[in-house]
Amino acid sequence: MKISNIHNSELLRTNLEDRKKIKDSDFKSFLLESIDKLNSYENEAKEMGLKLAVGEIDNIHEAIIASQKSEIALQFAIEVRNKVLDAYKEIMRMQI
Repeated sequence: MKISNIHNSELLRTNLEDRKKIKDSDFKSFLLESIDKLNSYENEAKEMGLKLAVGEIDNIHEAIIASQKSEIALQFAIEVRNKVLDAYKEIMRMQI
């Protein structure tokens, strides 16, 4: 009994397209997009806080959710920065 190879050209094509997308996008653009998103969360939380203080928002939950989203995003960014710095320090300590 002969066993033939399974060829799924659609799967191969999808993986190739994903690789091209990853190759075309670079770390710098990813980092800048992430910082812009973090900044937009901060601005949204600030705006919601001001609207809440003025009385334009009746639902306090929206302002608290925006504030928490901003805080969590900032904490995540700080942790990523710390991990990158730790990795850089570890690489610098390596012996050649």
